Amino acid sequence: MQHSNVINRLLGTGTLTWASAERRSDRYGTVYLIPHRHNSLTRNPSVSLIDVEAARAFEGRRGDLVAVVKETRESTHIGDLFRGVSPRTPEVGQIIALGSGTLIIEPAPEGGVMVGLRPDDGRDSDWLRIRALYDAHEQTVDLHFHPTK
Repeated sequence: MQHSNVINRLLGTGTLTWASAERRSDRYGTVYLIPHRHNSLTRNPSVSLIDVEAARAFEGRRGDLVAVVKETRESTHIGDLFRGVSPRTPEVGQIIALGSGTLIIEPAPEGGVMVGLRPDDGRDSDWLRIRALYDAHEQTVDLHFHPTK
């Protein structure tokens, strides 16, 4: 994953999570942001905090999806037991490279949008890096998209 130190586009700030279908399907392809201090178990979750206009400006472009950790806490997720991956708590300021590919936008479960990266090789699973996803799960992050050529 190549990119400069310059952040190209902030897609939003919030608690990073993904729809349960991502894990069940093994696609692990999209993420979205929920309000600070919410988690996957929060009753009446809110609309995704992804900035729709910012995401649409890069939809269909190739690049990298990066989470910059703003605040940490222990994730409520048990992980993907079949794959032997569980959440780890990152450090504040840590940059977590979620993956590379073509930016896609899909509806989020409670409204708003999710963003993800479709890989160039056509695979159906692991569109994003599973280890990185579980490191970023339920952490408060700035989510950035870095376009590449």
